[in-house]
Amino acid sequence: MAAPLVLAALALTATPALSQGPTRPPALAAIALSIRSRAIQDSRCYLMNGGAVESFFISEDTPVGSVIGTLSVNGDPNDLNGDISLRIQEKNPPIALAPGTKNLTLLRVLDREERLGPSSVYVNVRCDRRHTADPSFVVPVSVRVWDVNDNAPAWRGAPFRARVSEAAAVGARVLAAPAADPDAPGPHAAVRYSVLPGPASEYVGFLSELDSTIVVKRPLDYETLRNFTVRLRAQDGGSPPRHNDTTLSVELLDADDHNPKFGAEHYVAAVPRHAQEGTILETSPGPISAADQDTGINAPVYYSVSGEGADLVTLDRDSGALAATAALLRTTTAVTVVIKATQVDNSDRYALATVSLRPEAAGGAGAGRAGGVRFSRRAFSVSVPEDAPPGTVLAALSTRAADQVPLQFYVSERSFLEKFAINGAGEVLLRKPLDYEVEDSYRYQVMVTDGETNDTASVEISVQNVNEWEPRFRHAQYEFEARGAGAGRALGRLLVHDGDRGDAVRLTLAGPGAEALEVSPSGDLFLREGALATLNSTTLHVVATAQDSGSPPRQTSVPVVVRVPESLLGAHVWRAHASPLFAAFACALALLALLLLALLAYLCRLKRRRQVKDTSTVKSSTPEKPAALSVASGGSLQSVSAGASSILAASSTSLELPAGE
Repeated sequence: MAAPLVLAALALTATPALSQGPTRPPALAAIALSIRSRAIQDSRCYLMNGGAVESFFISEDTPVGSVIGTLSVNGDPNDLNGDISLRIQEKNPPIALAPGTKNLTLLRVLDREERLGPSSVYVNVRCDRRHTADPSFVVPVSVRVWDVNDNAPAWRGAPFRARVSEAAAVGARVLAAPAADPDAPGPHAAVRYSVLPGPASEYVGFLSELDSTIVVKRPLDYETLRNFTVRLRAQDGGSPPRHNDTTLSVELLDADDHNPKFGAEHYVAAVPRHAQEGTILETSPGPISAADQDTGINAPVYYSVSGEGADLVTLDRDSGALAATAALLRTTTAVTVVIKATQVDNSDRYALATVSLRPEAAGGAGAGRAGGVRFSRRAFSVSVPEDAPPGTVLAALSTRAADQVPLQFYVSERSFLEKFAINGAGEVLLRKPLDYEVEDSYRYQVMVTDGETNDTASVEISVQNVNEWEPRFRHAQYEFEARGAGAGRALGRLLVHDGDRGDAVRLTLAGPGAEALEVSPSGDLFLREGALATLNSTTLHVVATAQDSGSPPRQTSVPVVVRVPESLLGAHVWRAHASPLFAAFACALALLALLLLALLAYLCRLKRRRQVKDTSTVKSSTPEKPAALSVASGGSLQSVSAGASSILAASSTSLELPAGE
C-alpha cells in the first residue's frame, strides 16, 4: 500500500506546481507520469478480486497431479515474456506451482480424516516483479479438503457373542454392538443399525436404527432353540451408502420354566396273593420314573406318595420303586394312590401321577378270566356333529372280559378330560361343546384294566361341520359413487365373511337397479356394459344377498346405494329425456306455423276487401253518361236506358247536381 500513497502524495504536490503557469519547468510532469507508470506495473502481484488471501476447496479423493486451482494474480508468470515469477516459500509442500503458470497442482494425497495425508494446506506464494528492484509480494494460499464417503462403518469388538436366558422377557437387553464411521462428522459418519433377514432373525433386533443396543424381540425357548446366529449390518448415510456386516452368535441358557414329567400319567400295579410287607410291585405300562423337562438344567427329582392312601405303599425316594405295606396286604379291594415327583433344587416344580393297586386273584394273574381283559378292536372311530349337546354318548369302547369284573379306563393325555369322559361301562361322553372351526378331530390312546391285565386301543373322534353361522357383511349398508369411466371399473367391494370353515359365499343383487349392476365372486361391484345408455336416474337402489354353501344354506342381505354423477351419464340421460320433449316441441312449432299461416291469409283477405270497397266508392262518386254507357255495354238501348234510370233514381237522393246540368 506504500506505492499508492506515495503516488497520491506526489500527485498532490505536483498539481499546484503545474497550475502556476509555464514559468515552472516541465520536468515535474514527466516525473509524475513516470511514477504513475510504475504504480500500474506494481499491481502485477495483486489479486484480481482485490483480496489478500487465495482460498481453494477440493475433495479428499482428488487424484495426485490434478490441478486444484489457479492463482488470480494480475501478472503473467510465463517463462519467456512474463512480467512476474511465482514460487512457494515452504519446503516440501503437498502442492506445487506448474512452471510458467498460475496453476496449483496436488503432489500428495489429502485426507479429511488425516489418515493418509493432511486435512488442509496453508502455504505462502512469493510473487516477484521482473525488471524492477521492488520487493517481493507474498500471497497466502489456503487449501481446504471436503469430506467424501470413502469409509464404511467399523464394528468395535466384532464378531459378537452373547448368552441369554430363555426366561428373558421381550425387550430385555442382549448386548451393545457399537460401530463407528471414520468419516468427518455429518451424514457420512451417521451409522444406522439393522438385523439382516435370515434364520432366527425375528428373535433379536436393535432397540432403534440409531441405537447399537440389541434386545430380545420374541420369547425364547431353550427346548426348541438352543443357539442361533444372526447377521448385523451397520450402514452410513452417504450417497451411495457404505456398510459393514458382522455376526452375532446367541447361546440360550436353560431356565427352570418346566415341571418334571412322569413317563405315564397312570400306572397299574397288581398285588401278588403271597406278597409280604416290602415286596416290590411291578407297574405297567412301565417302571415309575419322572424327569425334568428343562433339558439344559435336568434337575434330579425325588419321589413320594401324596394324599389319601399314602400308608398303603412306600416309594423309594431316588428310584421310584413301589413296595407294599402291611396296610395294603390287608386291603381286598382296588385302590388308587397319587405319587409325586419333585425337583431337588426347586420344590415348586413337581408332577403328579396315579397308581391303581389291585389284589391278584387266586390262581394267578387272569385266572378264570379267559386270558384277561381285551378291547374288541384295536381302533375305535366315531363322527359327531359339532352342535351335539354335552352329555351325548359318542361311542362305546366294547371289551372282552369276565362278567362281574369292574374295569377302569385311562387315556394317554390329560387334555382328553377337557372335552370328553369315559365311564365304567366304556362309554365315551361329551363334556363340553365342540367347534369344528377350532379342532376338527381328536385322537387318543385308551387303556383298560381289570386290576390284573390291561389292554390298549386308539380312539379317533371326528367333528362334523354344521352350518351354524350365517354370512355376515362388515357393514349394515353400503353406499358407492361411480367415478371415472363407469362400466368395467369397480365401484367398491362388498365385504362378507362366513364363520363356518370351508363354506363358500355367493353374492346376488336384487331390486330396481339390479339390471344395471353386477357383482364378482370376490364382492367387487361393477356397472354393466351399456348400463349408462339406459339409466334415467342418478341413484340406484339394490339389495345384496350373501348365501353360503352350508346345508341347509344360510343367507343375509344388506341395502346398497350407488350414486351416478350427472356428468357421467352425459348424453345417455339427455337422449332418454329428449325424445318426448322433442316431439312435443315439434308439435308446438307446427301449430304455431299453422296459426301464422291462418293469420296471414286473414290479413290478405281483409286487405283485398278494403281495396274492393275503395274501388266501388270511386266509381259511385263519378256518374257516367247514358250514351257512353250504352256504347260501352254494347246492349240494347232499352236495357241501357232502364239501367241508367235505376242508377239515377238510386243516386238522386245522395248527389246534388249543380244548377244548369
